[in-house]
This record gives sequence, structure tokens and C-alpha cells, in this order.
Amino acid sequence: MIRGRVNMQREGIVRLTVRGSGEAYAEVDAIVDSGFAGSLTLPIDVIESLGLVRQSGGGGVLADGTIRHFDLYAANVDWDGELRLILVSAIGDEALLGMRLLEGHELRIAITEDGIVEITRLAAP
Repeated sequence: MIRGRVNMQREGIVRLTVRGSGEAYAEVDAIVDSGFAGSLTLPIDVIESLGLVRQSGGGGVLADGTIRHFDLYAANVDWDGELRLILVSAIGDEALLGMRLLEGHELRIAITEDGIVEITRLAAP
């Protein structure tokens, strides 16, 4: 199980360890974003510090309706006790946890300041 907290802005936050090339890693506080279909976004300075390798480009419509083009990078994330290879999107200046990484899990958030965030793996069908 992955646990986190709700901040003063009522955002669900979980701390993730993202691993780059070699021994490089970063602890990031990611905002749970059910409107983001990808796995994870990271600020470009975190991506650069991890030495992540660009895989391709992408594009999407942001919550405010603007269309953005961005780069995708390969990274490993410690996820629910396992190391998982994902594509990280270089968008904005916050870490966002998206629905692709949450797939196969149940998300529970107590929407109160300092409420609990729990991400639990679903039983296999």
C-alpha cells in the first residue's frame, strides 16, 4: 500500500522515489491528478538531475484547455514495493501522479486537511 496525505489546498499527495541513470534518484511529492491520463509528470530540473533519457515527444490538452507539447523520458519508480519502468512527461513545475500509474489500484482520499491518501493494489481477477 502507498500512503500519503491531503495538503491545505485539499490535494492528495504521495511521496515517490524516482530512479534515473546510475545511482541517481529523487524523492518527489506527487499530486494525485485523476484528470491526467499518463503516469507521472516531473519538472525539467528533476528530470535533468536524474539524467533521464528522452524517449519521444507527446502532446495533450491541459485542464485549462491549452494544448501543450512535451517530451517523454524513461524512468523507474518505486511503486507499491516494486520497481516499475514508466514514461515521465516533462510538463510544468509540479509532480503529478496520473491514472496510468494508478491502473490496477484503488485510490481512497479523505478530503480534509491532513486527510489520508491510500493507494491499494486490486486483487487479480
